Amino acid sequence: MSFDTDLNRLIANSVRLETARYAGILGLAPSKGARSPVLWNAAFAAAGSDACMLPLDVAAAELPALLAYLRDDSRFLGGAVAVPHKQGLLTLLDHLEPEAAQIGAVNAIYRRPDGLLVGANTDGAGALSEITNVVGGPDKLAERRAMVMGLGGAGLAVAAYLAGKVANLRVTNRTAAPAEEFAGRIAAEAVPWPLATARLENCDLLVNCTAIGFDGGPAGSPLQPDQLAVLPAHAVVYDIIYQPLQTPLLAAAEGRGLQNRNGLGMNLEQAVIAFAKANRGLLSDAEIRAVMRDV
Repeated sequence: MSFDTDLNRLIANSVRLETARYAGILGLAPSKGARSPVLWNAAFAAAGSDACMLPLDVAAAELPALLAYLRDDSRFLGGAVAVPHKQGLLTLLDHLEPEAAQIGAVNAIYRRPDGLLVGANTDGAGALSEITNVVGGPDKLAERRAMVMGLGGAGLAVAAYLAGKVANLRVTNRTAAPAEEFAGRIAAEAVPWPLATARLENCDLLVNCTAIGFDGGPAGSPLQPDQLAVLPAHAVVYDIIYQPLQTPLLAAAEGRGLQNRNGLGMNLEQAVIAFAKANRGLLSDAEIRAVMRDV
């Protein structure tokens, strides 16, 4: 059977391979606007590599079969992992990088020279780079009292990378038990969801890792206007969402005059790191970043 026939049986969208090698982004519906294929394909083109990244829309029930297929296909380089599979892939990969194992989620895959597939997490590193930049550097970050809202795959990574780098870290999640367990592992404080306004009075770094405000996700903002109003005037509001570029949360923060940033830069940085892992030596990090930034 052809590549197209075999793979298309396992995914909900339709793809066609026209290159010698390929990467993929695995998610529920990355074909509906995920940015990773655009970024990776620009880097492949800049390197003159006969490779591409394909969006692979896959249901959770098909993940084991898809991973088996990709493992057996030596043309598969690796790629990215999107919602909701960042945690579901943990037990299906051959190895996990230590950071991914600690976080409990993967957002990147790469093939080792021996052919085995390794899971990594670049979400946290990408977010940390952006947040550090927006607050004015590591020393300024160390003074911040942070709140991370939402502990899905990306939220776990962001919280893990912020732990120990901020003055105080609180996390909140719709389901309390996982938040409490994770908070204990990273020396953070778990607080109940929905957030009590009083919990935000001393928060000067608010990070949204929920899907609230995402195109196609729950509408609105994770915070009400009265909650946002209690943040200090110097607070930074960071939203990992980049579709749309301005979420209702960021629009409200802008209206209050608070410094704010969306997740576009995080998306770029995590893609740079993931591409480098899957394509060792093809381009330097600086070259990858320059190409992807111009997309």
